Amino acid sequence: MNPFDVINPTIHKFYLANDIDDLGFVRPWSAREENEKLKEYEEWYSSYLPIVARRRKRWEKENPRRNHHLLQRFIRKGIPHVYRKELWLRSCPARSDGYWETFEVPDDIVKAIQLDLPRTFPDNKFLKSEKTQKALGRALFAVAEHIPEVGYCQGLNFVAGLILLVVNDERRAIDLLVHLVSQRKEYYGKKMIGLRRDMHVLHQLMRKYCPRVAVMIDRLDIGFDILVGKWFVCWFVESLPMETVLRIWDCLIYEGDEWLFKIAITLFRSNMMALSHCHSIDQVLTQVQNIGSSKSALYCHQLILKSAQLPISKSVLDELREEAKRSIPN
Repeated sequence: MNPFDVINPTIHKFYLANDIDDLGFVRPWSAREENEKLKEYEEWYSSYLPIVARRRKRWEKENPRRNHHLLQRFIRKGIPHVYRKELWLRSCPARSDGYWETFEVPDDIVKAIQLDLPRTFPDNKFLKSEKTQKALGRALFAVAEHIPEVGYCQGLNFVAGLILLVVNDERRAIDLLVHLVSQRKEYYGKKMIGLRRDMHVLHQLMRKYCPRVAVMIDRLDIGFDILVGKWFVCWFVESLPMETVLRIWDCLIYEGDEWLFKIAITLFRSNMMALSHCHSIDQVLTQVQNIGSSKSALYCHQLILKSAQLPISKSVLDELREEAKRSIPN
C-alpha cells in the first residue's frame, strides 16, 4: 500500500510514523531532529494526504481516461500512485525486438556509468540491492546504445533510477527511459544545443512573467544554465522534493516540455522577494539552491495549479525555440 492512497485517518497516523516511503526513500522525520524544516514537512504531509485521498476517489468514480481534456485536468490535480505506472507508459509503446538485452557501449561510457551507479539515491532502500544496481546499469547502457549522440550524461542516473522505482519492470522502464530521453536528446551530448536553446527561451519568458528577477540576473550577468541547467537536464530530480518531482513528471510526460518552463518560472516567482535582494552571483546561487527546500517547492499541489495558469503552450514554446536557434551559436 502506498501512503498517498490512504484514506483511513488511523492508517494516516501510521504513515506519519513510518520512516520509509513506498518508493524506498527515507522520510525527513527519520532523522528524529526537531527543527523548523521538519515541522514544515510534517504539516505539508498532513495537509497533502487528504487531497490525494480525494483525488483517488475521483479517479475511481469518473475514470478520466475516456477524454483527453478531462484526463489532462485529472493529471494536473494528481495521479494516484496505483495509476502512475499505467499513465506514464500510456504513450510509450512496448518494444518486442529485445533491443534492451545486449549493448555495445564505449568503454569510457561504461566506466562513467559504473562509477555513478552507487551514487544514485544511495539511501534508497530498493536501489541498494545488487540486482537493482545491475538493472539501473542496463537502463543507462540502453540509452548510450540507442541514442549515441547522448551517450551518458551525469544526472541521467537519477532519472533512470526514479523511472525504475515507479515502473518496477525493467523492460518497460527501459522503454520509457529511452523514449523520454529521445524526446530531449539535444539537452545532452557535448554541445548541449537543446539546453542552451531552452535557457535562452527561459530567459525570454522570465523577462515577461518574472521581470524583477530577470532584471537582477541580467544586471549580475549570470547565465540561466549556471542557475537552473540541472533542473532541465534532470527534470528537477535531486533539486526538488520527491513528491513534487513525481507530480511534475506526471504533467511533463503527458503534456510536454512546457512544464519545465512553467515550473521554473513559478518557483522563481514564488521566491521573488528573496532573489530580488541578492547583490552578488554567490548570493543568487545560494538562493536558487534554497528553492529546493522552500515551501513553494514542498507544496506540490499548489505549485502545479499555479504553474498550470501560465499561458505557455506547445505552440508558444515552439515559436520561442525557433527564435532562440537563430540567437545561439552552434
